[in-house]
Amino acid sequence: MTERARAVGWALALIGSALLLITGWLLIRLVESSPQPPYLDDGAEGVDPELSIVQAAPKPANLLRLAGSGSNLPLTRALAGAFVAKRPWLRVRVHESIGSAGGVRATFERAIEIGLISRELEPAEVDQGLVAIPYARVAVVLAANSSVPVRGITREELLDLYAGRREHWSDGSPIVLLKREPGDSSHRAAQKVVPEFEAVEAEAWAADRGRKLFNDRAMQEALISTPGAVGLFDQGLAVIQDLPIVVLEFEGHQPNQEAVRTGSYPIYKDLAFVVPADEADPLAAEFIAFVFSAEAQELIEESGYAPLEPPKHSSFAHLRAVGPPPGATSREPGGKDAAQ
Repeated sequence: MTERARAVGWALALIGSALLLITGWLLIRLVESSPQPPYLDDGAEGVDPELSIVQAAPKPANLLRLAGSGSNLPLTRALAGAFVAKRPWLRVRVHESIGSAGGVRATFERAIEIGLISRELEPAEVDQGLVAIPYARVAVVLAANSSVPVRGITREELLDLYAGRREHWSDGSPIVLLKREPGDSSHRAAQKVVPEFEAVEAEAWAADRGRKLFNDRAMQEALISTPGAVGLFDQGLAVIQDLPIVVLEFEGHQPNQEAVRTGSYPIYKDLAFVVPADEADPLAAEFIAFVFSAEAQELIEESGYAPLEPPKHSSFAHLRAVGPPPGATSREPGGKDAAQ
């Protein structure tokens, strides 16, 4: 090969490499500039800076969108599947977890029709004109990897785990503490029953004690895969997904539905829908009415949750009594009744 040919080859190689780099940079810029959903992007275009309401095109009347707490997702998806089974002309979209706060914000900004929360609304959120409709109660349990030798825990032992005073199980195997971020709804539920837990948990977080996890999926994967692991978790998530983990009794009480309903198992939280107080979407109202129906409440029980009654004197209680309102969402396209 001559010097001239070698020089031409190197030049072509350099040009090709430069083109690849430029193409890659352009692709990265394109991806980075893609807009996030309005309820996840503080600087999203189309958001009124004064009202913080998304200025979006009207959604189709047959579309229902829900998003929020990860604790609600498996049950909400099961309920949505049952809802559309007899209404195949409807579309129900349950987004991945954006947390309770994200669900509240998305509802306020009208990016979705129903927010999903696993805690009470904050006063500031109520002031935004939102209302929460609790529909299911779930036990919050101390769940463990299948290798853990114990099957129950006391209040003092719970505090010892998070305070670092207990580091090994009864068989000598090491304890792997799994904890969620401050403000997690399961930890809030434990704090109501064991007030000392709040300070112990805060100290564990400050001391970087245990493994930090930031969503329900990460928690369940760690519980399944980590020998000796233990952490607070939703009983319903374990039941509805048939997870291979151990659920520990608390103070001698098993976290079954009747115990949660009566309060003999004291650590629990309520799952709720969030809607605008004055102008709920008609399809959202129909879905919530369905959730309070006998069919849906049976599904809630089978999934490991305790169904709740609709708020007294609410439109949802009335809808459960008289059935869904007449209109396009209750009929197939073309006017055919849903029952036909």
